[in-house]
Amino acid sequence: MKVVSRDWVWKGWQVRYGFSIGDTCDPNNIPMLLIHGFGASSNQWHHSVQSLGHHHPVYTIDLVGFGESQKVAASYNVALWTEQVYEFWRSFIGRPSVVVGHSLGALVSATLASEFPEAVKALVLMTLPATRQEQLSSAWAQNLVSFVEKSVANPLLIRLIFNIARQRRVIRSALKASYSNQSYVTDSVIDSFVKPTLDRGAAQTLCRLTQAATTTSYSKSRSMLLSQVKQPILLMWAEDDRITPIAQSQNLHQEFPTITWKPIPNAGHCFYDECADIINPLMTSWIKAQVL
Repeated sequence: MKVVSRDWVWKGWQVRYGFSIGDTCDPNNIPMLLIHGFGASSNQWHHSVQSLGHHHPVYTIDLVGFGESQKVAASYNVALWTEQVYEFWRSFIGRPSVVVGHSLGALVSATLASEFPEAVKALVLMTLPATRQEQLSSAWAQNLVSFVEKSVANPLLIRLIFNIARQRRVIRSALKASYSNQSYVTDSVIDSFVKPTLDRGAAQTLCRLTQAATTTSYSKSRSMLLSQVKQPILLMWAEDDRITPIAQSQNLHQEFPTITWKPIPNAGHCFYDECADIINPLMTSWIKAQVL
């Protein structure tokens, strides 16, 4: 199945996006928009695009600061990425879509559904990470940790950390912690994470991202977002996720029992890749039951 990758200019910034549709797919079927997680890119969706494209027109997008999109000098937060995704949807899709997000992409997807409901027919959330206000329940703890993090998140230190973190051996080690089946940590997967670090402005972007993530204004809390979403939600979570443990999803499911909750066995944080043969048919059947 052919995937077309193109560039789009938003706010003067270069954004990479992709589009795919199978030969047997009706172009009038509900579109799907896939949004990657922190540090990742639309390249990580290659298994999903190949499968889902048989049933739906599929769009992918690299959030600014990640993948092959521009590493911009901006104040990064979920609101910025949500605005980017909404303007992309208005420019290229224009119909209510099934929006799929992983990790950070799930926060963006849920924010999109709550603030721009006309864009979202249904949501598929692959883990939904805790925000800063949820990680630190008391105001004094938030202020203390934010002070410490901002103190060490200076450009010189971040550049030193960046030069270490972008080494292949370091990225390989980090990815092995994100996969249950480490045979999926191939050279091509590692390359997809290394390549964006070579772009102009990548070190400065890491500094800005690090500083932004220390603030409570980075994103609304998960509870606030989910309470505002009216569309059907499929929440998937890997049972062996060491980055965002599955206990978090159990709590969310108890708080929002109308959400369809699907634990994914024998998989880690990047289960969209290592369990594509399970989750893609699961998504397809759920979409058919919910919105077709």
